[in-house]
Amino acid sequence: MQSQVTLHRRNIFILPSKFGVVFLVLNILLFILGVNYQNNLVIILSSFCFSLFVTTMLFCYQNMAGLQIKPVLRQEYTAGQLVSVECHLSSEQDKHAIDFCYQRQPLQSVPLVGHQTNVALTLHEKKRGVHQLPRLIVASHYPLGIFRAWSNLEFEQRLIVFPESLPYAEQLSAIEQSDGAYDSKRTTSGDSFSGLEPYREGESLKRVAWKQLAQGKGMLTKQFEQTLGEPQWLDIADIDGQNIELKLSYLAYLVNYFSSLSQPFGLLLGAQKLAIGHGNQHRLDALTMLATYGVNGADYE
Repeated sequence: MQSQVTLHRRNIFILPSKFGVVFLVLNILLFILGVNYQNNLVIILSSFCFSLFVTTMLFCYQNMAGLQIKPVLRQEYTAGQLVSVECHLSSEQDKHAIDFCYQRQPLQSVPLVGHQTNVALTLHEKKRGVHQLPRLIVASHYPLGIFRAWSNLEFEQRLIVFPESLPYAEQLSAIEQSDGAYDSKRTTSGDSFSGLEPYREGESLKRVAWKQLAQGKGMLTKQFEQTLGEPQWLDIADIDGQNIELKLSYLAYLVNYFSSLSQPFGLLLGAQKLAIGHGNQHRLDALTMLATYGVNGADYE
């Protein structure tokens, strides 16, 4: 399996379509009829149809050859929602009427693919967990529908489907009623400007207040504030209920909630532990931990 595939003679299959089989049979009958009655016009017509048959096969193959396909997983995927996978297509030549679909999914046709374009392919909703991308089927009946060229492609990309996010009122109420839940911390980057401080040797020049320097106020650097709360531990054992999926959905909501406030948190799932941290990467690590909890590394299908 690869992350990108180029179509060529080793992975393109081509056979006559149902219409092509009928066309070939009728052409053979036409040729027999012309020979039997020694009718040169009928023989010439049969020869023309046969040459059209062969030429169409070459055009059908050429329309597929050289096409590069690369699935790109750009978004976050949540259980119970349709999954959209974007495929990046590139080719040195124009391609016409190429159909794309994942195995057991509806067909999606791209009438004309230029040198570079993207096509979004839809999958049915997936359960929480890690999923291997299903086989991608690329096909074309160009130009006359006499032949069908196709290729079955497998890619190494995997989908990580996070649990559905459901509000958990009890835990939120406890957080809001706690004392000293949040304070402000000065950082080199943040959401709100907090003031100016004298420049220290070694600080980034990007933070220098050049306007104040031009006004003769000296070398100053900009300071920002970021709201950070007391570290919180999210423990699945503290969530009421017996339904594991529901508890994971509550935790997914809390992970997104704390991340939106830039509040540090850690995650405990039985023996699994995610250290306290904050930021978008920490949020994704926590959601991934929730997505893979209890699946023993097995893929869902």
